[in-house]
Amino acid sequence: MAKQPRHTEPPTRGVHESLHELATRHIREMIVKSELGPGARLHEQALSEALGISRTPVREAIRALAAEGLVEVLSNKGAVVREMTVDEVLDTFQVIGALDSLVGDLAVANMTPQDLADLEDMHDRMRSRFEAKDLFGYFKANQEIHRKLVAISGNATLQRQLQGLNAQVQPYRYSVNIDRESWERSVRDHEAFMDALRDRDPAALAKLLRQHLPAKSDVVRHAFASASALKRPRTVRRRSSSMMVGRE
Repeated sequence: MAKQPRHTEPPTRGVHESLHELATRHIREMIVKSELGPGARLHEQALSEALGISRTPVREAIRALAAEGLVEVLSNKGAVVREMTVDEVLDTFQVIGALDSLVGDLAVANMTPQDLADLEDMHDRMRSRFEAKDLFGYFKANQEIHRKLVAISGNATLQRQLQGLNAQVQPYRYSVNIDRESWERSVRDHEAFMDALRDRDPAALAKLLRQHLPAKSDVVRHAFASASALKRPRTVRRRSSSMMVGRE
């Protein structure tokens, strides 16, 4: 059973942030960064002590994260971090890519000069986090850009669908950039997004966004294969008079 990570001090509470929102944000970040990995049990008491708050907002946070699809509440185990199969992750990436393509079409059509200026600022902040080798800061800035594009699209149904799908795969979107080559490719993709936005080219942006996430499929498969290999127990088998070490 996974243990809850230890924290030396409670997280900083944002302005106007409720205790429930604080707990939700912090536990979500722990899941995204794999401090709480797939299958890890969420112990309310340990989390409340780590956050320096009571168990009530932690319980509310767990319910909120279950609604997002990051947590499952099981009758015999309590709340655990949701485990997705490689096929589930890749299928979700594919659907997100298709929806993001529509976002590209609509965003270019609806984008105002101020929207473009905002995206330029967001892109610069994301780029600065990359140069600082701040992976989580980069991830947050990256997601801010994607949310901005969806907002510019002006399609509320599209926004709801993408919000739900992206919430489920946040840990995997974050972890693919642990691979440096994948991270650099992500930055290049975003540079190309900005070129298409500056040129007001909906076809180019739609194509880039469709391919952006599915292009990371090989990194996801490798990560799952590596994790699976680490979980396999080493066993000793006897064959005739010799001994061999194998994996089962």
